[in-house]
Amino acid sequence: MTSTTLREQDLAGKVAVITGASRGIGRAIAINLASRGCSILGTCSSPTNLNLIDSISQDIGTHPHPPKILGIDANILSPTCAHKIATSLSENFSSRIDIFINNAADSGTGTLGELSVQEIQDSLISNIQTPVLIVDELVKRKMFQKESRIVYISSVRSRQPWSMQLLYAAGKSAGESLCRTWSQAFGGREEKFSFMAGTTANAVTVGLTETDSVLQCPPDILEEFKQEFMPLQSIPKLAKPEDVADVVGLLCSRDARWITGSVVSASGGGIKIG
Repeated sequence: MTSTTLREQDLAGKVAVITGASRGIGRAIAINLASRGCSILGTCSSPTNLNLIDSISQDIGTHPHPPKILGIDANILSPTCAHKIATSLSENFSSRIDIFINNAADSGTGTLGELSVQEIQDSLISNIQTPVLIVDELVKRKMFQKESRIVYISSVRSRQPWSMQLLYAAGKSAGESLCRTWSQAFGGREEKFSFMAGTTANAVTVGLTETDSVLQCPPDILEEFKQEFMPLQSIPKLAKPEDVADVVGLLCSRDARWITGSVVSASGGGIKIG
């Protein structure tokens, strides 16, 4: 996706951390925020993908004051992921963060009756433990600014179960719960976190989207997914990453300052929350 029109620079001077920013929804979110002037620290799971984050600068159009875009290799399964992100913020972004998008995830199957200890651990680490450690490290170092934004990318699987994704569904449900607690703690009620008062935390539940992982499914599996999801959607088609990114982008704006502790459905009506 290439931005040909200069957008309102409402995020100029802000810094966003986006996990899994090299592809799919994470990359689309990075383009959305960067096109509005936000500097980006994006993570990927392998150094071979760093060029995909670097190339985001080419997709945001011409800017009089282009934001800084930096990629780092920080695998969400690594125990050093949170520390690596915080250190990079300290070294490259003046120890500042305004937006944290927890996008990277382990969407492994986790088939009932066939679970291994490693599968369970990987799912819990990537979908729950690492997001908690990242937020905790950034809070500990007091890097979050007032009125920051935390967005956890969830999935319709948190409400639409499938026996082959037990752990993924459980992890996403837990992520939504994390946002409720973060919103309560960081909004301004607790003096301990007054340095980031006004911060919001929300989850965005996402349906079937045209990402590499989905499009690379065997044709019969992809068709099975379509048959499952499409009849439930008010808008019966696959989402594009930009469809989700625009919803996340709204939550990152000042206009969304009164939305917190919520789960916002970006699923074409596949999951109706209310």
